[in-house]
Amino acid sequence: MAKSRLRTTIRDMILSLAVIAVPIGVVLAIEPSKAGNPVHVIDSASFQGDLDAARAAEPFPVLVPTGLSTGWRATSETYQEPGATAADWHVGYLTPGGGFAELEQITQSFAGFLNDQQSDAAQVASVHVDGITWQRYTGTTPPALKNLLVRSDGKSTVIVAGSASMAELEQFAGSLRTS
Repeated sequence: MAKSRLRTTIRDMILSLAVIAVPIGVVLAIEPSKAGNPVHVIDSASFQGDLDAARAAEPFPVLVPTGLSTGWRATSETYQEPGATAADWHVGYLTPGGGFAELEQITQSFAGFLNDQQSDAAQVASVHVDGITWQRYTGTTPPALKNLLVRSDGKSTVIVAGSASMAELEQFAGSLRTS
């Protein structure tokens, strides 16, 4: 009698697991996997359209990275037209080293930008990239603003920032052009 009851208990346990496992298997088969490449790369046609619109609307010459190797992948771009708030042009890249680099070109003050981002970055040095002097800042919060290079061109504040290495950020800053 004990063997019969043991077999029944094991059989019931296996049936219960099957009842749970089958729906889970169906959901996993239908739901696309997000384990592949989590980076969303923007397409060049969309980027070019937004770049053209930004160039037409912004009160400053819009900068874009040029000549970067294929290891640099554009992941975001936005612009906010001038109006009730400051004008803003943003381009974000995943770097060959796996870090993040972004360009923020804004009409608001750099101090205002840091405050809006709740950043604790502080100036640590000046660096020269392609003959242009940038102020170097470092911080810990938020992680996307760990390293920053900042300069003003009179019409806008140009910020190159990210979690990427300083060498990659300097390479990114050196690639910025208006055309």
